[in-house]
Amino acid sequence: MALAEPVPWPFYAGGEFTEQLTSRTDILGAATGPEQRIRLRPEPHVQLAFDGLAEGDERRWLENLLHQNGDGQWWVPWPMEGQALASTLSLGASTVPIDTRWRHYVAGGHALLVGAASRQWELVEIDDLTDSSLSLVEPTAAAWPAGTRVYPVFLARLAGMLELPRFTGDAGRYQATFRADEAVAWPSSTGSVTYRSLPVLDVPVEWTADPLDVPERELGTVDNGVSLPFVHDQAGQPRNRIRIQCTARGLEQAAALRSLLYALGGCWGAIWVPSLAHDFRIVANVGNGATTIDVAWAGFSAGALAQNRRDIRITLWNGTQIYRRITNAVQQSSSVERLTLDSAITTGFNAAAVAQVAFLQLCRQEADVNVLRWWTADVVRTTLEFRGEANHGL
Repeated sequence: MALAEPVPWPFYAGGEFTEQLTSRTDILGAATGPEQRIRLRPEPHVQLAFDGLAEGDERRWLENLLHQNGDGQWWVPWPMEGQALASTLSLGASTVPIDTRWRHYVAGGHALLVGAASRQWELVEIDDLTDSSLSLVEPTAAAWPAGTRVYPVFLARLAGMLELPRFTGDAGRYQATFRADEAVAWPSSTGSVTYRSLPVLDVPVEWTADPLDVPERELGTVDNGVSLPFVHDQAGQPRNRIRIQCTARGLEQAAALRSLLYALGGCWGAIWVPSLAHDFRIVANVGNGATTIDVAWAGFSAGALAQNRRDIRITLWNGTQIYRRITNAVQQSSSVERLTLDSAITTGFNAAAVAQVAFLQLCRQEADVNVLRWWTADVVRTTLEFRGEANHGL
């Protein structure tokens, strides 16, 4: 039987923290490529997993709590968002001076104060907040010394009962996985970079794992077992599968990454994804108002323009990014192709000023599940996998 009220989880969390966001999208797709996608969850379901080690009286207390409330609700802290009080918080305090930015604090939510020992804790309800403080609904019931840890918490249940191996007769390691029992609010944002009214993926790419780009096609095969099989490309163009590993450093970058995932809603949202490759090499200076660029021959002009291979991002060494659509391509010589753009480049640049010219492809995420793996309290890694949209009409 569960306890009548949710129980705070004040126990030490360590190891790798894993945050899982699970959206749900209903996808109605035509064989020729276009899709209708319906977002079924306004916010993803959230799971949080972390390791722990309990010994002595704390282990006995933990096991008794699991027997008493294993199937009940818990107030679970976000371990990576905890911080220490810089000074003593007096009994009856109505304000907690902490940095609330890029964390799961929200008006109407709760925070957990945890002392030097896990049994020393206090759950407080948040009335309002600023970037530097929490205003409480009720004043604190105890005084808290400097160094007390403060965490945002969410209401959750155990996704599965803890395994408690006996490291020794008086110590046990465990991994706890909690499933949110309430909607976990977080601001949605795709960032400030857009192209043709849709966001452009702009995340800190981690090159320890090579980005992957596979030009997969929707092939239909008819084989009657007698004549040669008939193969038909139903969409008439590839739907690239793109995999990128990115690492956010610091809570601000991590918050922006989470906001992007909330905005995309799993497979639902569309976003432009750069190839991250040097797809063209500009070989001539580009003047003010230019509508064409000359690039080293790459065979691009040999075929018709494909809908999902005509948008580019020009990145200069000074950080400037220019987005354009290619409307025509012709071979100027055996070594040069000329690309016509859909609009003029206002401010020209030298060929030597170009860091990269990369294709953009309109994509959606390949799956409804995103996993954020926290190496430390302020470094998080995730793998993003996208599927190109064919015949998208933009």
